[in-house]
Amino acid sequence: MLRSNVNKAISAIVVLVIAIIAFLPMQRGQSNRSQWMSELDDDRGVNTLFIPGTHDSGATHSIADLSGKCQSLSIKEQLKLGVRFFDLRLQLKNNRLVVVHSFVDQATDFEDVLSCMIDFLKENPSEFLLVSFKEDNDPSGSDIDFTDKLEEMLKAESLVSRETDLPATVGEARGKLHVISRYKNSSIGIPAYEGWRDSTSFELGKMYIQDHYQVDSAEEKISDIKSAFQVASGLEYGLVLNFTSCYYPNGFPPTYAGTPAREINRWLSDTLNGGEAVGCVFVCDFITRELSDAVIGRNFE
Repeated sequence: MLRSNVNKAISAIVVLVIAIIAFLPMQRGQSNRSQWMSELDDDRGVNTLFIPGTHDSGATHSIADLSGKCQSLSIKEQLKLGVRFFDLRLQLKNNRLVVVHSFVDQATDFEDVLSCMIDFLKENPSEFLLVSFKEDNDPSGSDIDFTDKLEEMLKAESLVSRETDLPATVGEARGKLHVISRYKNSSIGIPAYEGWRDSTSFELGKMYIQDHYQVDSAEEKISDIKSAFQVASGLEYGLVLNFTSCYYPNGFPPTYAGTPAREINRWLSDTLNGGEAVGCVFVCDFITRELSDAVIGRNFE
């Protein structure tokens, strides 16, 4: 009888500890960040947030381990890590949308990516996603229009926002996939096709974009990132997209995403953990749990 009572007491303590842990505020080291936005106030401005993002989010394949790869983790893994901005490059092939990075096919159907994102939002309605769509190559073997196909798929999903403006607050944004349309003739999402400039910093509507990706050194890119901090600190824009991704075109052979990302990601983690930087969307190559945690953690300090 005594042993039975002891076992019951231990079981009750275990259940209590689990319940307490479940309701603790999220800590920086938490591995599953599926609901990190649930801790944010509804009236908090989207432009004040530190948001982890990925450049060429679906680019997990490369040619000879040199060109084409920008991420090691799948979209599903990125979502669990807390990534909330995605940069998707698409091509229409045989009347189907597929994920590409320039001429490198990523062996991924967009239909699967979209389903993954929608399922995630259904399971985690406290979150919101910002997704940039770009047509990276001309259609191949297709007799339909890229924009028609993409928007047919997006409009079929009730959790895809039809708004053509940025959400101002977290409450407005929650539970939706918000489109940034970097493709021509778009009818939904924040228009970003006309006026998007190549390898520089610029303003576009209510957004400010730092996307200087052809650089000579990591130091040059870090200077660009810091300059975007200054812009973001003024809260003048509804969203600041601060691309930390880059490559070195002047080397032989050119040094692609992986090499600068190692140094830049280490610097960014140290900067964020040191209490520096300003809230914006950090659009990174080769996102890791440690880097995503460093970005997310700054929202709760």
